[in-house]
Amino acid sequence: MNLPASVRLSDPDGSYPVFEIEHPTCAAKVALHGAHVMSWKPTDEEEVLYLSPDAVFKEGKAIRGGIPVCWPWFNAHPADASQPSHGLVRGRFWELLEASEDDAGVTLRFGVSVGIWNAEVTVKAGEELEVALESKNVSEVPIVVSGALHTYLGVSDISQVRVVKLDGCDYLDTVGEPTVRKQKGDVVFDREVDRIYESSSSVLLVDDLSGRTVLVEKSGSPSTVVWNPWVEKCAALGDMPDDGYQKFCCIEAAIANDRAEIVMPGGSHVLMTRISVEE
Repeated sequence: MNLPASVRLSDPDGSYPVFEIEHPTCAAKVALHGAHVMSWKPTDEEEVLYLSPDAVFKEGKAIRGGIPVCWPWFNAHPADASQPSHGLVRGRFWELLEASEDDAGVTLRFGVSVGIWNAEVTVKAGEELEVALESKNVSEVPIVVSGALHTYLGVSDISQVRVVKLDGCDYLDTVGEPTVRKQKGDVVFDREVDRIYESSSSVLLVDDLSGRTVLVEKSGSPSTVVWNPWVEKCAALGDMPDDGYQKFCCIEAAIANDRAEIVMPGGSHVLMTRISVEE
């Protein structure tokens, strides 16, 4: 497939293709492995996503940072503990189906098929970043789909960050014994945070130290996951520096397993996140 002028294929050792975008509106990197957005920087802005400096780039290993695609289930498999966490496609190479550009930016579309599971991810990189995960049912029976676009947003100092617009939302706190709670005020970070909010609306990430506000919009997503591993769990991650937790917050457009979508034969469901930097 011929790539547009703004896209270059970087593949130094011939085994791990990455599409590097240099467009008047932005710079970005998207790996063929996992259809994984690794980087996105609007023109005249700082990098928006966090990518671990210790991330491992090899087949079968999910990239730590950027936007991992968790599909066709979220977190642990709801019925079979032997299945991999966060689905079947983070550790696979996808197929590039489309590559195009216009004045607004670059569009890359990827596809993957695993048994009865078929999905496409469309990445639109420009002044905004949009990632859409379409679950397609090409079988003759209904399928159940959950998952997440597991977005790592870079921050200057996690202790100076607030997540806005979740006030009053119920959430499942999964740190320790899972407990249902209600959010009061903004989300702040002074400990491990791993929460599944009952929320389908947009969310603001406010970095008080840098002064930047990032808007995370979403659709097809009844759940919003907010995650930071904090000190101990971060230190236990082999593909992240011990102090890496200070530099990111995950805000995920998600479909938690208990809110799974039933996709009928011939049907589809689209989970989308759109990220922009507020002035």
